[in-house]
Amino acid sequence: MNTEKETQFKLPASDMAFRKIYKVYLENEMVTTVFRPGKRDCHKFRGYCPKDIVNARVIEHQGLDRARLAPIFLDSPVKEILIEKVLTKSIREISDEDFIGALPDIHDKQSLIYHLGLIYDLDLSSLSEDAIITKIDFIYIH
Repeated sequence: MNTEKETQFKLPASDMAFRKIYKVYLENEMVTTVFRPGKRDCHKFRGYCPKDIVNARVIEHQGLDRARLAPIFLDSPVKEILIEKVLTKSIREISDEDFIGALPDIHDKQSLIYHLGLIYDLDLSSLSEDAIITKIDFIYIH
């Protein structure tokens, strides 16, 4: 039986992936907070560390971990960003302040659950109040 890590592609630690619809928010530096499912803090699988410098990359064609299909990115990164803070917490522990700087379609717990389920193809039952997420705050490097 394959483990989760064996069926997922390891993206370069120097990249953070965004869907095409969010490209304009990156270009205009309108997003400074993202959420990822699970524990993605420092040195974890697909994790980030404070002070990491990362390329914000836009996905041209989506991949699918369970089918072993890697995403295809636009040729060049949209922005270079500096990771400021990485927090792992349960959905229950998220407060309204956690959504400051998030993408416009993520403004409360319900929209976060929907977003993570849609983007990561997760079942609603895996996104309960006890589910662990990672909140990543960053700034843009000029």
